[in-house]
Amino acid sequence: MMAEDRWVEELIARLPLEKKIAQMITVEVGGSYVPDDDPRWERWIGHVRDLGVGGVVFYGGTPRDVARVTNRLQAEADVPLLVSADFECGPGQQVAGATEFPADMALAPVGSDELAARVGEIGGREGRAMGVHLTYSPVADFTPRAENPAESVRTFGGDMDLLGRMIRAFVRGYHAGGMLTTAKHFPGRGDVTRMPGRPLFQQIDKPAAQVEEQEFRAFRHAIDAGVDVVMTEHIAVPSVTGGSDLPASVEGRLVTVWLRERLGFTGIISSDDLWYDHVVERFGKDEVAVKAIQAGHDVILKPKDAFTAAARILEAVRSGEIAETRIDDSVRRILACKASRGLHVTRAVDETAVGAIVGTSAHRAVAGELADRSMTILKNDGVLPTSAALLRNAVNINIQKAENDPSPAALASKLTTAFPSLRSFDLRPDTDSTVHERARQAAQAGELVIFSLFVPRDRMGDAAPLRERDLALIAEIVKTKPGRTIAIAYGNPHLITRMGGVAAFVVGYGEKGWFGNQAVYFDSFIRLLQGTVKPEGRLPVRVSKEYPIGTGIRL
Repeated sequence: MMAEDRWVEELIARLPLEKKIAQMITVEVGGSYVPDDDPRWERWIGHVRDLGVGGVVFYGGTPRDVARVTNRLQAEADVPLLVSADFECGPGQQVAGATEFPADMALAPVGSDELAARVGEIGGREGRAMGVHLTYSPVADFTPRAENPAESVRTFGGDMDLLGRMIRAFVRGYHAGGMLTTAKHFPGRGDVTRMPGRPLFQQIDKPAAQVEEQEFRAFRHAIDAGVDVVMTEHIAVPSVTGGSDLPASVEGRLVTVWLRERLGFTGIISSDDLWYDHVVERFGKDEVAVKAIQAGHDVILKPKDAFTAAARILEAVRSGEIAETRIDDSVRRILACKASRGLHVTRAVDETAVGAIVGTSAHRAVAGELADRSMTILKNDGVLPTSAALLRNAVNINIQKAENDPSPAALASKLTTAFPSLRSFDLRPDTDSTVHERARQAAQAGELVIFSLFVPRDRMGDAAPLRERDLALIAEIVKTKPGRTIAIAYGNPHLITRMGGVAAFVVGYGEKGWFGNQAVYFDSFIRLLQGTVKPEGRLPVRVSKEYPIGTGIRL
C-alpha cells in the first residue's frame, strides 16, 4: 500500500463518525486581512478546529492575506483542509493583485490548446502559492441557443468539439500547476429556463435525447479530461428523471444514476451552495444536507449552519437514513484528493514566496495576450485598420446597462490617454436627453465614432437589451457617418443583432467579476485602433443566422 493510501485508511479508521461527517462539509471564509481579535476568526476556527470541517472556500483578499489565512486555518485543523476558490478567470477573480484572465469563453475564439493550458497552469501555480488546492472551474455548461445565452461568457460556447478541447487543455494546465479542478454546473446551466411555479429554480426543458447529446456530452468531455470534482446545481431535468422537478442538488437520478453510473464519474461530487433562501425554504436548512448525501453528493458546500447540518447528518446515519459506509466512501474520496496534493506531508505555504509567483508581469502578459488574440471582429466595412487621421477627431459613446458601472469611466480615461483629442459621453439608464443631444452633436462633428457597449444579456431574457432611445441615437449617427462607426462589445456578441448598421463590430469576452477580466480588453481595443495587434478570434457561440459559430474577420 502506498503512503498516501495508508494515510487515508488510517484516518478513516481513527476518525469518529462525527469528524468523518464534518470532512464532507465545506464552509466559507474571507481572504482579506482580519485582525486577531475579529469575531470572524472565532467562527472560522470553530468550524475548523471544533467541528472539523474538511474544506474551506475563500473570497476576497490579497495574495499574502490569503496565504496568511490559509496557513492559520491549516494550523488549527486536525486533518488538513482542502482549500478551494472560484478561479474561473484565474486567481485575480477573487484575489486583488493576482492574475485575472478574460472569461473562459475567450479561450474558445483562439482555439489554442497551448494557450488554454498555459492559462490553467498560471492559475494553478498562483493558487498553490497562496495555499489553495481546488478551483471551482472550468464551467462545462454548453450554450446551444442564440436566444438563450444563459451563462454568457462563463461558458466555452456552443461548439461541442471546441468545448471539449478547451476543457481538456484547461484541466491539464491546472493539474500541471498543482491544483485540482471542478466541472460545473451539472446537469448544465447553459440553456436553462425558469421552472413553472418555482421561478427561483431552473430546469432543462428538453427531450432526454437532446439533453444527453448536449448537456451530458459536455460533462462527459470534462470527465474524460480528468476533472477531480463535479459540482451540481439547483437545476431539474424532468425528461431524464421520470418527470421529477427535484434539482440535482437532491435528485439521486441525476447524481447517482446519471453522473456516477452512466457517465462514469468516480471523483468527488459536490453540491453548489446550500444556503440560498429558496433552497432552504423548499428543503429545510439542515434537511437539504441529508437529501444531498442521499442523492449521492460527497461534499456539502456552504450549508446555512454547518454545526446543525452536521448534527442532522449524524442523526440520519444513526437512524439508518444514511449508511455509515456511504459516509466512509465519500470521506475516502476527499482524503485521497488531499493526499494527491501532498497535504498529508505539508499543509503550510511559504508566505515569503508569494510575491515571486502571484500576479507577476509575465503572468499578466499572458492575460493581455489572451485578450489581444481573442478579440473577434464580426463585421468590418473598411474602417479597420483605423487611420491616424480619423483617430485625431474621434468621439467615444459609452452605453451602459447598469447605472453605477465604473468601467465606462475607466475606458474613457484610457482612450483619452491614447488619443488626447478624443471626447467621451456616457449614456446611462437615467441619462438626461441633453447628454444624448451633446453626444449627437459631437458625433456629427467628429470623423470617427466609437460605441463602447457595456450591456450584458438579461439572464434567461433578452440577449441584447439595448434601450430604444440609445438605438435611435446609434441609427442616426450610423446614417450620417457611413463607414466611420465602430462598436466594441465588452462581453456580449449578441448586441450586433440590434446594431448591424455600424461599419465595424468587435467583441471582447469579459464582463467583470464572475464573467472575466473586462479592463484588459480596454488596452487590447486601443492596440487594435492603433494597428499594433491583429485579433484571431472566431465566434464560439451562435448569435444569428448571419453570425454563426466560426464568424471572425482577420485583418
